[in-house]
Order: sequence, then C-alpha cells, then structure tokens
Amino acid sequence: MQRLLGELRKADQAYGLIQPGDRIMIGVSGGKDSLVLCALLSAYRRFCPAPFSLESVCLKIGEPFDTQQIAAYMHQLDIPFTLVEEDFLPLLQKEKSPCSLCARLRRGILLKKAEELGCNKLALGHHRDDVMETYLMSTVFEGRFYALSPIRQMEKGNIAVIRPLIDMKEGSIAALAQRLQLPVMKNPCPVDGQTKRQEMKDTLRALEQRFPGALDHFQSALQRER
Repeated sequence: MQRLLGELRKADQAYGLIQPGDRIMIGVSGGKDSLVLCALLSAYRRFCPAPFSLESVCLKIGEPFDTQQIAAYMHQLDIPFTLVEEDFLPLLQKEKSPCSLCARLRRGILLKKAEELGCNKLALGHHRDDVMETYLMSTVFEGRFYALSPIRQMEKGNIAVIRPLIDMKEGSIAALAQRLQLPVMKNPCPVDGQTKRQEMKDTLRALEQRFPGALDHFQSALQRER
C-alpha cells in the first residue's frame, strides 16, 4: 500500500493531477483497478498537500452484477457512492467492434454525472499496461500514435480526466487488491478476454518474455513523450 501511495504521489507531482479544492469523481467499474484507485485516493486525502474531496459513481448498463459490496466498501472508505443505470447494450450489439463505442458512451455518461455532482475532475483507473495496450492498438489497427494521458481537459464542460495509476504496473495493482481483499467483481462484458485489447495484452506479455525489461523501456519512452 505504501509503495503504491508513493507512486500515486509521484504521479500527482509530476503531472499536476490534483489541485486545492478539487472535487474528484471516481469511475468505479467494480474491477481491481478502480477499487484500488478508490483505496489509494481515500488514503492520499490524509497527507496530500492539496485538500480535495471524493465522490464515486458506478455505471451499470444492464449487466447482471450486484453492487452492494461495492457500495459497502465505498462507505468504509468514506466516499459517497452513486449508482447510475443505463442500457445502451442494443447499440453495442449492432457494432462489429463495440469496445471503442462502449468506452466513449461510458465516459460520456460519467462526465455528465460528474458535472451533476459538482465535480471538476473524473478519475479513471487506467494503469501502465492499459497505456501500452492502447498505444499498440492505435498503431496496429488505426495507423496512428495515440497514448492515454495522465490528465486531459475535456473540450465540453469543465471536467478534466485524470489517471492517477498511469505509471503503476497491473501486477502491483492486482497484488494490492488481493492483499486488501477488495470486493472485485467479475467483468460482465460478454466479450471479455476476446477483444483486441486482450490480443495486445498477450502480445506485450510475449514481448516481455522474449526480451526481459522491454516493458520498462516502453514505459520510459512513453513518459519521455509526455
């Protein structure tokens, strides 16, 4: 916990993620990444030089999962919890590759809710591995170089998206989630494990096995680009 808190503080200082008086809404999916993000930001409030407050929102789009455990954990962390239920599954079923549309719709709903709650920032649980996977996907499938950024001011509204876990390894996040016995929910996505992102994840894993240390070098290159 302390090591990852140190990494969060380092990211905050490097990228200017949190400013005094920020009201930060955390997008909670029920997965390990967003739950660890909640745990870390809750703890970070106690010693962050810039006072900030937190909200949490879980977006449910008709998936058959129970959010009671997530709500109870948010109460334990003293983070107000809101459940938002939407149903855009019919739109996704018409898409050959629905992941990109799903991500955009989710982000749009979360941004709108952040404004309704009076928040000026939306915190998402993307980590180092997500950044690399996204970069590879944009290169291989779209012919462009695109990487998730630590902080991005949205063009519409007054909301900035921040990614406090952006330099953390997925393995470290998973280990902390297990150590804290977080109420991690199984991903309800019907194509979980069969996506282009999963293919990129497998590719990166094979690359690291073939060339140990390659992912650390990949991360360093992306950090220099920032």
